[in-house]
Amino acid sequence: MPLTSYDKKVLSSIFMIEQEGVIDFLDNIVEGSDILLEIDDHTEDVTFKLQKLYRKGKTMREIMDYINSLITEFLSTNGDLSEAEVQSEDLYFMDHVNFEWTKNIIKEAKQLEEDTNKSKKLKTWEHSYKKAVESGVNIQELDESIKTLITKHLRNMKGAKMKKKKKKKYNTKKKIKKKS
Repeated sequence: MPLTSYDKKVLSSIFMIEQEGVIDFLDNIVEGSDILLEIDDHTEDVTFKLQKLYRKGKTMREIMDYINSLITEFLSTNGDLSEAEVQSEDLYFMDHVNFEWTKNIIKEAKQLEEDTNKSKKLKTWEHSYKKAVESGVNIQELDESIKTLITKHLRNMKGAKMKKKKKKKYNTKKKIKKKS
């Protein structure tokens, strides 16, 4: 299924996040870019947008091909950036000049979507199995390898969707009791 103009617009907006940081970085190679330091703030939003594209039937190949065309276009207009690549890796531990963050997010979103789909299917199957056992259908007991596989996939899904819990701050000062 080819990318629609809307899909391309979404992918362009995702690409623009890192592109703005790279442009800022190229203007201030010595100091670096604050935009690239804060790029991880966009991870959740970008991952959600990419998952929506995957749910619409877009493939990682289609998405990567379009992003690579945007990268090629950007790099062709900016000349030799080999020094900037090295500087980017030194400052950020990631090659932002070649849009490594964007490529990694695309891969992570695909993996998250696959894990979610597997877990949904397993949850549905597990529910059906439990209902069948409750209604008295004669079904063989699951062996441990199947149970382990189901558990693993269910945990992957829960881990992907769980939000960080806030820890309560306890008063660390001990109360001093008065002696009578």
